[in-house]
Amino acid sequence: MICNDAGPNYAINMGWQYDTLENIKAYSEYLNIIDRKVGEEELNRLEEIILKQKETKFMFLVVDPFKERKKQFNFVFFNRIKHLSNVYFLTPYIPTELVKSLSDSVKNEKVLFIPYPFVDRYNTNNLFSNRQEKIVLSGSMSKHLYPYRAKFREYVLKNKWLQDKVEILDHPGYPDLGFEKNHQVVGENYIEYLSKFSLMFISPTRCKLELLKYSECAYARCVPIGRMPSSFSKKMKEPFIEVNLNFPRFSLNRIFSIPIDELIDRSNKYYSAFSQERNPDLLNKKVDNFFEL
Repeated sequence: MICNDAGPNYAINMGWQYDTLENIKAYSEYLNIIDRKVGEEELNRLEEIILKQKETKFMFLVVDPFKERKKQFNFVFFNRIKHLSNVYFLTPYIPTELVKSLSDSVKNEKVLFIPYPFVDRYNTNNLFSNRQEKIVLSGSMSKHLYPYRAKFREYVLKNKWLQDKVEILDHPGYPDLGFEKNHQVVGENYIEYLSKFSLMFISPTRCKLELLKYSECAYARCVPIGRMPSSFSKKMKEPFIEVNLNFPRFSLNRIFSIPIDELIDRSNKYYSAFSQERNPDLLNKKVDNFFEL
């Protein structure tokens, strides 16, 4: 995988014990959080276990709420089992589209929102004085899923005055899904790459989800610009600089004129907000409170 939004690394960042599904019967007295990287056959086997172990709590990690994925096997499965008394759902995004429909159908009693944890294993120390005074832009450019990001890239490519002020990194692809890896700038290399620049353009999906890019910006100590997700607190919004793509030149020229002291202050405040509000201890307390553990 190219990021830590699933699998063992996600569990490690949350401070959770992890194991393979073949050993799940050994955890009948645990809260079993089921990773999103499970296949259709595995889910069908899990259903049998859930029906037999009625005293064991099972919580399914649910992502990608886009309505066009309604017929995917995982959402079909979730809707089939959602009313079972020992089944719950965990989402890293504020419920929207398919996940909101799922949450509404169980009266919000079975769906818990906790964002991705912020655990800094990178310790970026690249000083602002050593960084390029440019905006770094990366990720998939799907107009349907990431309209604001795609619109910004389109604007950059059409305006020569901006092209030497923006660095574009193509998406590396998803090797875990069988696609060819386009480059090696992932994981620690990706954070190191981001830290070469003072500004990072970030925007949510069409339904305003807080993607991992928001925390990756904080790891790299970049100043966040672009558009905020719906899940940001007041403290997280304060250092963020919105880019108005209806008046992009005015908006971007204003950003490029910000003094370095203010950029450093914004970077520090953004990092501090993430380290406090996306702390795994705080997030785990929300899990405990949800189940009144």
